Amino acid sequence: MEPRLTRLIKYGSRGDDVVQVQQSLNRAVSSNPELITDGIFGAKSTARAEQFQRSNQLTADGIVGPKTWEKLLAFLKNLVDTPPIDKDKHKEIRQRVLNEAGKLVGTVDFTQLIGGRPKGIDVVKTIFKVAANVTLQDDNFKDPFSKAWSPQPFISGQRKSWCGIFCVYCYRKAGISTVRWNLNVGAPVGNIGLNSWSTEFVQAIKLADIGAVATRQHHFLIEKVDPGNPFTPRLNTIDGNLLAGRIQRRSGYHQVGKDNFNYYSLK
Repeated sequence: MEPRLTRLIKYGSRGDDVVQVQQSLNRAVSSNPELITDGIFGAKSTARAEQFQRSNQLTADGIVGPKTWEKLLAFLKNLVDTPPIDKDKHKEIRQRVLNEAGKLVGTVDFTQLIGGRPKGIDVVKTIFKVAANVTLQDDNFKDPFSKAWSPQPFISGQRKSWCGIFCVYCYRKAGISTVRWNLNVGAPVGNIGLNSWSTEFVQAIKLADIGAVATRQHHFLIEKVDPGNPFTPRLNTIDGNLLAGRIQRRSGYHQVGKDNFNYYSLK
């Protein structure tokens, strides 16, 4: 039976239920220090609650009520015994992201029809639902004028690319539920951000960072960095939403210094 809250947990609250909330918040990715699970809901606990609420499209008031608790329980259930996320575990987490991406390679190809529907259409639907909280129907994948199948769905009359949404889907499937895709902004939001140029720009690239290039505002997951070039290395990547919506591995196609390359990293 799932644990229930019998009151609102807010600044100044104390008790065993506060400990439960603090332990739950510690499972989420955060740039803030891990909470001391002392049963006292102070400023740090409030800040962590606000951060979790913002990442889950809730009112960021720092008060843990029924809606926030429901989101926390859903988040914990999705982890499926995934270890707590912290800096020492990022290597393992990044590998899980790439593993999730690898499972989808070859699953989508809108040039192939199976039972009258494009191969992988349900995969793309799931990617949108998990990463952007958008529910799609088959009709979303039909051009409103020609009625031909389109690997990029039409939402409110606009064709939506999903290369970045694919990347965020892999993050969330790996247990990083505090990162999601904002469809209006067209970028990942949460505990993730673009990097600024520095002398460590190349050295700081990590596996499963989300690369971004200017052409078509394309996003991809970085699987390997060429160790032989310390300044403008080529990258091995997993890209979604390619021709016919295919999800494929690319070896050396993207490169640091090419096409205004930048990358997103977990904060």
